[in-house]
Amino acid sequence: MTELLLIRHGQPESGMFDPPLSAEGRSQASALARQLAPEPITAVVCSDLCRARETAEIISAAPGLDPVPMVGLREWGLPADSMQYVALESLGAESESARALDEGRFMDFVPRRVDVPAFRQIVRDTFEAILATNTEGRIAVVCHGGVINAFVSQIVSIPDVFWFHPDYTSVSRVEQRPSGRVVIRSLNEAHHLLVESQ
Repeated sequence: MTELLLIRHGQPESGMFDPPLSAEGRSQASALARQLAPEPITAVVCSDLCRARETAEIISAAPGLDPVPMVGLREWGLPADSMQYVALESLGAESESARALDEGRFMDFVPRRVDVPAFRQIVRDTFEAILATNTEGRIAVVCHGGVINAFVSQIVSIPDVFWFHPDYTSVSRVEQRPSGRVVIRSLNEAHHLLVESQ
């Protein structure tokens, strides 16, 4: 049996292409690493974008694993230099993006130039490759909110490619049973962030 930990990257710097983690993002990733310490992780794969790679490096340090970057885990399947990252936290509560998030209009966050069927296929193929390579164990997959949405939505046949908003460094768990069936165990675990804020 294989368990996949679908981990969204930590908070990155805002207003740049392919940004690194912010100080807050590094703190979030460190908190997650401590939370995951009792769970034996057998492999770490990640998006090749900087924010995901840096998160994966922090998570994989304690178990002594080398993260394996995969282009197929890149947000929206777009090149690193094609989309400037703007953190919602930097926009303020009255921004249109903040209102869309509050109202659950998650599809508003999908860039218009994204070929949604092609993106879904890339995500499906990438996760099939991960599961084919790792037929047992616990695999940390550090990627992006859109990738997590696209994968999980296909498991449960949700038509929207973006239907929930994963928190930074949240964990969503899926499991491939011996029959090959993939099931969801949890979505958006973020207890480590609450512990850190107390």
